[in-house]
Amino acid sequence: MKCPKCDYEWIPRKKDPKACPRCKRRLDYYKTTDDPLSGAMSTERGFQRTIYVMSIISERLKEKGILPVIVGGAAVEFYTRDWYATGDIDLAIDKKKREEFQDIMEEFGFDREGRMWIREDLNLYIEIPADIKDISKDRITEVKTEKGSAYVIGLEDILFDRIQAAENWKSEGDREQAIRIGAAFYDEIDWETVRKRCKKELSEGMLDEVLELIKDEKSNS
Repeated sequence: MKCPKCDYEWIPRKKDPKACPRCKRRLDYYKTTDDPLSGAMSTERGFQRTIYVMSIISERLKEKGILPVIVGGAAVEFYTRDWYATGDIDLAIDKKKREEFQDIMEEFGFDREGRMWIREDLNLYIEIPADIKDISKDRITEVKTEKGSAYVIGLEDILFDRIQAAENWKSEGDREQAIRIGAAFYDEIDWETVRKRCKKELSEGMLDEVLELIKDEKSNS
């Protein structure tokens, strides 16, 4: 028998072994014809593919008590409808459940490379840079699909995050992302909550700058 991933050849002791003895890749869980993520290849890249993939994976993770929330650039991509593009899916999970997360990712055919879980055949790259305890769970956006639900960090949290990056790293890109999100969802955002958080982090001046630019953008649209 030959492993399709690492090309290791061996004579299995049992019929239809579950994993390669060298690279440990699961061989029994999904075959190409019934891979639940195979539809990602025919799904448009960007937030559509992210939501498609995560609506499938999230349902399995929830069985293990893990709520994966899309954060970072992938969340910006979702809220700006691909105005901003990223190649990765960043998640926040309960980091105490890393081992359970690892097991599920292996079930879906992902390989671990450093901090990334990768499906090169589907051009999928997943990372967990954040802990779910650091985001507002009551503000999470649930996106329902026919495959299940995907979860995205709330507007106030992603907006606050971009403002902090603009303030602390002098990032023009993050400031522009804050403006885009703020303008698109102005009436849905709890600005008082954002201001309270910015005031605590001494970034209220950047918030005012972003709001002024949002006002200019809305008046010119």
